[in-house]
Amino acid sequence: MIKKIVAVGLGLAVASSLVFAEPVIPRGDFGAKLAKAAGKQGQFYKAKENFPKDYFLVHENLPFLAGLSLHHPKSSSLGLSKKQIKAILDIKARVVPLVIKASQDIKMLELKLSQNIAIDSNIAKSQFEIVDAISELRTHLTKEHLQCINDVRTVLTKEQYKKLLAYATKLYSPKSKKFIIDELVILPHPGKFIKMGQVIVDKKQKKRFKTEVKAVYPAVFQAKMRAAFDLEKKVQRMVKKGKTKTDLKNILDKISKLKREAMDGRIDALNHIQKILTKEQWKKVNKLTYK
Repeated sequence: MIKKIVAVGLGLAVASSLVFAEPVIPRGDFGAKLAKAAGKQGQFYKAKENFPKDYFLVHENLPFLAGLSLHHPKSSSLGLSKKQIKAILDIKARVVPLVIKASQDIKMLELKLSQNIAIDSNIAKSQFEIVDAISELRTHLTKEHLQCINDVRTVLTKEQYKKLLAYATKLYSPKSKKFIIDELVILPHPGKFIKMGQVIVDKKQKKRFKTEVKAVYPAVFQAKMRAAFDLEKKVQRMVKKGKTKTDLKNILDKISKLKREAMDGRIDALNHIQKILTKEQWKKVNKLTYK
C-alpha cells in the first residue's frame, strides 16, 4: 500500500513539474532592447525582421541554445543547477554584445548595398567590396555561434542537452518542406511583381525577361544556393555530434563562398532587369518592395 502511495506521489510530482514548468529566467524587456538595437527595418525586407538572428551566415539550420536553456517556456524542466545557470549566463554575457554589434554592422552594410544598387543604380562591380565585407562578418558571426553551442553543451548533462535539442526542434512547425533560399543579402525580386500583375510589362519586355534573365541568371545562383543549403544541413548534423568551429571551418568557408557567388548573380540579374524595365516600372518595383 505504501509503495502504491509513493508511486502515485512521484507520478503526481512529475506531472506537476511538467504542467507548471516555466522559464528559468523570464525574458523581461530583452525583446524591446533588441528592437532598439536593430533600428528601422530595411525597405526591401520581405517579412518581419528577426534581429540579430537574421544576420548570421547560417540563421535557420542551427539552434540558439543559450537563450533556449534560460528563456524557453519550459526550460525549468531541464533542472539546471545554480552553477549551470551562472555558467550559461556568463556565456550570454560574453556572446550577446558581440552578436549585437556584428549584426548592426552587417545590417548597416546591407542597407548601404541596397541603396547603392537598387536606388542609386551603381554598377554591380562597384559593390563587390561591400558584399565581401558582409560575407566575412556573417561567417565570423556563425563561427562564434558554433562556439556558443559547444560552450552550452559542455555545461549540460547528456540528458539535459537532449531535452534542450527537443525544445529547439519543436519551436518550429513549417507548413511546407519546400526548399527556401536564404540569401546572403535580401534584395528585391521584380519577377514576382511581374508574375502577379502588379508591374505591367509589354510583350517585348516579357520576351526579353524570359530569354535574357530567366534563362541565364537563376540557373547560376539557385544552384549555388541549393549547394549552400545542403552544406548548412551538414553543419547542423555535425554540430549536433559535437564538432567545433575549427572542425567546421572549411564547410563554413564553402557556404560563404557559394552565397557570395550567388549574390553576384542576383546583383547582375537586377542590373539587367533594370535595363529592360522603364524608369516608371523600376520605380514601381521599388515602391512595392518598400511596403
